[in-house]
Amino acid sequence: MENKPYLFQVNLKGMISLLSEHIYSNPSTFVRELLQNGIDAITAFRTLDETFEGCLEAELREDGALRFTDNGIGLTENDIHQVLTVIGESSKRDSLSSADFIGRFGIGLLSCFVVSNDIIFETRSAMNKEVIRWCGKADGTYEIVNIQDNRPIGTTVILKPKKEWKHLFEYETFKRNLTLYGSSLPYPIFLIQGDKRVQINDACPIWLDPDASKADLLSFGRKVFQASFLDAFQVQTEAGKITGTIFILPFKTQFSGKLTHKIYLKRMLLSEEDCNLLPPWAFFVKCILNVETLSSTASRESLVNNDELRKASAEIGIAIKNYLKGLIHSNPDLFAKILDIHYLHIKAIAAEDNEMLSLFIDTLPFETNKGIRNFKSIRNNSSQVYYTPVLDDFKQIRRIASSQGMLVINAAYTFDETLLKKATRQFDFKLEKITPSYILDSFKNVSYSDHPTYLDFEGRCNELLKPMGCVCKLKYFTPIDTPVIYVASEKITLENSKSANNPLNAVLGAFKPKVEKTVPTLCMNANNELIQTLTEIKDVVVFESIVHILYIQSLLLGKYPVNDEGMNLFNASLYRLITMGMQDLLGFIHKN
Repeated sequence: MENKPYLFQVNLKGMISLLSEHIYSNPSTFVRELLQNGIDAITAFRTLDETFEGCLEAELREDGALRFTDNGIGLTENDIHQVLTVIGESSKRDSLSSADFIGRFGIGLLSCFVVSNDIIFETRSAMNKEVIRWCGKADGTYEIVNIQDNRPIGTTVILKPKKEWKHLFEYETFKRNLTLYGSSLPYPIFLIQGDKRVQINDACPIWLDPDASKADLLSFGRKVFQASFLDAFQVQTEAGKITGTIFILPFKTQFSGKLTHKIYLKRMLLSEEDCNLLPPWAFFVKCILNVETLSSTASRESLVNNDELRKASAEIGIAIKNYLKGLIHSNPDLFAKILDIHYLHIKAIAAEDNEMLSLFIDTLPFETNKGIRNFKSIRNNSSQVYYTPVLDDFKQIRRIASSQGMLVINAAYTFDETLLKKATRQFDFKLEKITPSYILDSFKNVSYSDHPTYLDFEGRCNELLKPMGCVCKLKYFTPIDTPVIYVASEKITLENSKSANNPLNAVLGAFKPKVEKTVPTLCMNANNELIQTLTEIKDVVVFESIVHILYIQSLLLGKYPVNDEGMNLFNASLYRLITMGMQDLLGFIHKN
C-alpha cells in the first residue's frame, strides 16, 4: 500500500495569537516590521541601481487608517503567491546578498494582524508595470486584484486599527514608536498627517560619525539616556561589523543590575538590553551600538548567541580595556575619577586579564585595618601582608591586628582574593590568609605554674559561659586597656563523629570537606588591670555579674547581635553591682 503524503495546516488565528503573546513583546512591533520591509525593499532596489535614493512615508489619515509607503523594489504577483502568503517564507533568506537585509524569517507582515483585522498591500514591482492589490484577512483568506494605476514603483501597506489598538495610531504615539525604531535608519522617513510632514530620522547620526567630537557624543548620550556621563568613546569591531559609542557612567552600579542600552541591527533598533554584546564585567557603561552582520532571533528583539557574537563581545571588551589603558597616560585625573567610582568593575577586568592586572593593580583600593589603601601603599608598607576572605572575620581582626603591628586586608569583596593571589606572583611580598583564631593563637599564653589561680579562674568563667555556648581563655595581648575580645570563629575539626564507623559515610567522606564546628571564645586580657582584679574576686555574685557584663560588652563592641535575653542579663548584672555598691556605701556612711 502506497503511503499518501499530507500537508500541515496552519491556523492563522492561532499564529497571530502566537505572534502577539509569545514572539513579539508588544503590539507596537508592527511599526518596526513595516519599517523593516520598506528598508529591505529599498536595499533590494539599490542592488539594481546604486544611485537610487530610497524614501519611506507613514501617513495617518482622517479615518484613522495608516498608509505606509516605500519606493523600494516592489513585488510581482508571483512574488506575492510564493512569499507574502506563505508563512515562514522570506524573499530575502536565500538571496546572495541576504546579509544586507534586516528581515529573513517571513513572518514580519503578520505582526500587522495583531493590531488590524485586514491588511491591504498595494505594490508595483520594478520588474513590470503591473499594480497589484493584495487584501489579507485575519481568518486566513486573501484576495488579489490588478488595479489600473500609473503609480511609481514601490509598496503601500494600509492598516485600519482594531478598536482596542486605536491609541497606537494616534499621532504622538505613532511618532514616538516610529522614531524609536527608525531614528537611525539610513533613508529618510517622513510622518504625514494632513498638511503636516516631518522627517523623524537623521541619515547620519552623531553616534555613528567617526569625526564626532567628545562634546557632541556626550550631548547626544545625555539626550538619549536622560543622564550625564563621565566620558564617551567610539568602538568598532571586526566580528559582527559593529560600530557605535560607549558612555562611562558617573555613578556606582551593581553587577546584578540591568542597564538600558540601544542596540541596532543594520541601524534598526533591536533591543534596549545589551544582547550579550558587553562582557560580563562591563556594568559601568552604557552603549549605543549598530550591528551589521550578526544574526537576530525570529522576534528581532535580540541576537542569536553564537560564536560570532562571543567574538564580538570579546572585541568590545578589548576596546574598553584599551580605553582605560590609554586614560592612565592621556588623562590620569579622569582615570582616577572613574577608578574612584567603578573600582569594583576595574578589579573584575584585572582579575581576568594579566596585562590589565599589571597596569591597574597599584592603583586599586583595598579595605584594610588601617583604612582604605591602594595596593602600592600596601606592598610598600610591609613585606608580609595578611588577608581574610570573610567579612565577619575582618570585623573581629581589625580591632586587634593594628596593635600587633599587622596589616590585614578585607578580601571579602568579589575579586579581591583572586587579585591578591595573582599579585604575589608579580611583586616580592608575602601574603597569608588569617582567621580570628590565628590572631587568638598569636597571643601569649599565661603560665598556670606561675599563676595557679588562673586555671581556676578560667574554669569558673567557663561554667558561667557554658549556657552561651562560649569558652573562656586567659591570654596576654595588647592593647592593655582592652579587657576582653570576643572571637566567634575558633574552629575545632570533628574527626570522631558518631557516624565515623559507618562504611558508607567513610567512602562519602573522601569527597566531602571535614565538618567544622564554630566555638566562640571570650579571650580575657591578663595584661589588663580589671581582669587581674577579677581573677582575685571570690564573691560569687560580683564575679558572675562582671563576667556577664564583659561578655555582653564584647559582643556589642564586636558589633555582634545581642538578643533580648542577652540585654536582660546585662541589665540584671549591672543592677546587682550598682545595688551592692550602694549598700556598701550606705553601710560605710552609717558606720562613720
